[in-house]
Amino acid sequence: MAHHRATRAEIDLTAFRHNLQNLRKYLDPQTRIMAVVKADAYGHGAIPCARIAVENGADYLGAGVIEEGIELRENGLNAPILILGSIFPDEAEDLVRHNLATILCTRPLAQALSKEAEKQDKTVSVHIKVDTGMNRLGISPENLPALLDQVRNLKNLKIEAVSTHFSSADDEDLSVTQAQLEEFQTALTILQKEGVHTPIVHCANTSALFKFPESHFNMVRPGLILYGVLPSPSLRPVIDQGENPFQPVMQWKSQIILVKPIAKGQPLSYSRSFTTQRDSLIATLPIGYADGLHRMLSNKMDVLIRGRRAPQVGNICMDMILIDVTDIPDVQAGDEVVIFGRQGDEMISVEELAVKGKTIPYEILCSVSKRVPRIYT
Repeated sequence: MAHHRATRAEIDLTAFRHNLQNLRKYLDPQTRIMAVVKADAYGHGAIPCARIAVENGADYLGAGVIEEGIELRENGLNAPILILGSIFPDEAEDLVRHNLATILCTRPLAQALSKEAEKQDKTVSVHIKVDTGMNRLGISPENLPALLDQVRNLKNLKIEAVSTHFSSADDEDLSVTQAQLEEFQTALTILQKEGVHTPIVHCANTSALFKFPESHFNMVRPGLILYGVLPSPSLRPVIDQGENPFQPVMQWKSQIILVKPIAKGQPLSYSRSFTTQRDSLIATLPIGYADGLHRMLSNKMDVLIRGRRAPQVGNICMDMILIDVTDIPDVQAGDEVVIFGRQGDEMISVEELAVKGKTIPYEILCSVSKRVPRIYT
């Protein structure tokens, strides 16, 4: 039944391919790309996006949790896969069995991985995570030598890479990221002195990739830009907006299920947060916060109908929203409605909804729920 829903997310895999290929012009030809497909490829569908990424030269795939990595393997993806969120020691068996790599920053996990890899007669790859200021996962540069002493000689364990993660690369203030880069360089110097060779060094997310070329090292981790969305307005001056800019991959659409006249002075939806200021024509759409449309956007967002903007009115409900179509001629039930995407000469971007909802584009995309069918083109 889900595939018959009027509310749907249309995924343009050609745009995804274009974005990955376009990204290459910002990189040295030898720089590897880890295509980040965590969180179901930011709501776009991890399996189809991962396949396109690998077919078009992505060297690595980035998953968020081990279940995502296993799903990729079970669907025939044989490229190297890194679990960016690390794992628990009791997940080592599954990690090794499915030939996945993981972030590593503790001795207990290293020991569990070594033991399990020896048991399965395999070698497991790990990416040492250095905490340079995110204060989340990772080990500080000063504690790195002690960790290396504990793990470097463990059986069946390969230190394949060293990485870090930037906390503020999206921000206009560049000083925080520059300080983190300096901390990371300190860690790399420590590794060199310890005689530890790591084939891969990576730290650049989407924003750092464009704003800090020195952060590329020999692999980058693009995420949001692959889906044609900017994590921050500060990227606009940095990215070449020529004939082929990065193209949005997802469009979120619905259809009008009912149009009816509402007299002036009538409250709409739950809690009477909107009252008509004139005799109005109100359209009902079968989409709501259960589909991932944030209730915070109530009375703040527009949609596109017949190529024109129309305001959403009243509180967003679980399954429905109301749209004021009074100023749009000839609106009928069945008309297509764009939540974000393009219709005619008008466009509503994910970034616009994020600003109006006081959130970030990542959350807008990841919130599009599983009950919204993805239609791939």
